[in-house]
Amino acid sequence: MFSWERNSRSLTAKTLLIALAFVLLLAFASLRVAGATSLRPSSYLFSDDFTRDTQLNNSLWEISGPAGLNFSGENCPGCTNVTLAPSFSSAGMEIAQITGSYEVGTIQSRASFAPPFTVSAVVMGTVSNGHPFVFGVTSSDATTGVQVTGNLNPNDCSSEGDCGNSATCGTPANPSIPANQCYYGIYGRIGSSGGHWTKTPPLNPSPSIGVEYTLEISVDTAGVAQFNVSQGGQVLGSANGQVGQGPFYLILAQSEGAPVPGPGPNQAYWSSVFVVPSAPPPPAASSSPTSAWYWILVLIVAVAALIIVLVVVVRRRRGLTVKVLESETLSPLPGAGVWAEGPKYYSGSTADDGRVTFGSIRLGDYAIKARATGYDASVPETVRVTRSIEHTVRLNRIASSAQPSAPATARLEGPGPTSPPPSSAGTVPSGPVLPTAVASSAPVPARSAEEPGEEEAGFGGPRIRQIVQKFRTKGAVSPETALSASELGLSRIFVRIMKRRRGQTRVFVEINGRYYLDETALREMK
Repeated sequence: MFSWERNSRSLTAKTLLIALAFVLLLAFASLRVAGATSLRPSSYLFSDDFTRDTQLNNSLWEISGPAGLNFSGENCPGCTNVTLAPSFSSAGMEIAQITGSYEVGTIQSRASFAPPFTVSAVVMGTVSNGHPFVFGVTSSDATTGVQVTGNLNPNDCSSEGDCGNSATCGTPANPSIPANQCYYGIYGRIGSSGGHWTKTPPLNPSPSIGVEYTLEISVDTAGVAQFNVSQGGQVLGSANGQVGQGPFYLILAQSEGAPVPGPGPNQAYWSSVFVVPSAPPPPAASSSPTSAWYWILVLIVAVAALIIVLVVVVRRRRGLTVKVLESETLSPLPGAGVWAEGPKYYSGSTADDGRVTFGSIRLGDYAIKARATGYDASVPETVRVTRSIEHTVRLNRIASSAQPSAPATARLEGPGPTSPPPSSAGTVPSGPVLPTAVASSAPVPARSAEEPGEEEAGFGGPRIRQIVQKFRTKGAVSPETALSASELGLSRIFVRIMKRRRGQTRVFVEINGRYYLDETALREMK
């Protein structure tokens, strides 16, 4: 049987788990970086993360600046300009100053940008009685540009009902509002060179409060603007139009016209705004989070499989194979016992091809021994194991005149060519295996009258007397006074042989890892 290296298996399993955990963290970080890279390139023309601000950065922004005031006049004619007073928290920049009909307020960038560029903003409306957020780019005189406006109130239509139902939306509930009007939705407006801002079809006809939207506007070198609304990486709607060469200022705004239900508060949280110097691919080419996660999972599985293959290869390459041959004919010897003693102890028996393999062996120097019935035991040979190797042992057949009349019994010290002297009856009893330093060819010394009998395979030897004396000195002479091997000062070889001959010994008795001397059995053996 093979003796496998459990500590090595445990270490390999821990290494594999650590490697897999590292791969998962790397994959997750890659996903975060991939997502961030698509929205947050390393080179910015303009960038402001409002979740980290404590006040408005006056070097980047201007409240009610000239471009912003012109923008208000073009997009909300007759509205009162309100000076916005944003507040800041970990949720971002809060704007909530527009609470009445026909009110508008703006924040503009101090810098202007010439095409090509892409500007992106992340915003969430939490209260809507009008337009809690307006995001756009505009020329200084507000004659050209693009804006994306969010009205998150489904009751903002002529009939105070379903904006999608033309039968009810066409009946005004408020005489001041033209019939067939629907303000609910996120939609765009394009400012042409003539100063007229044209409303586009809804980019998202049914938006909601409490949802974070990404608003993106790109202008190319030909002056064509493309803009879209996305949520969670999924593009909800897009449009495009000619806006000219600019330069353009960034606009963050909030406004309310004449809501059908009546005036009320508006509130929005802006997370970030940034500008990059080139336009991204069209929205249709954008990959969804599901696709990104799919490829990340594929990466995880591939790397995990590679790690497993590497571990298996390494484990297979680190082993020791011992081949036992008959020295004269060089034919394999099946059933031969093989022992390898070194950093760990391994033992086994050869198969039909004369080989035995110890896998995942601990590296180091090993003394290799082999023995087979009818053959002299081999002299221990030292082998250094640094990788997978094969070592050959040749055994010499014992001459017929030199073979013992009874089978040899293993020594306590380990495998070897020696065997204990026969008992007076000429047989080897089934008692404990006892040590002897006498070779099978050496003469058996005469037994003195003081020595106990030899019925227990060498019980009269000095080594066994020493072991018996240890038990007596420690008082381990009954089940109640049994002691462990370490308490008795017994060698590992004694313990190993006791385990091999469990239930066959009578003088030395083991109970749950503790040992005692049976004096009665000892007297019977004398």
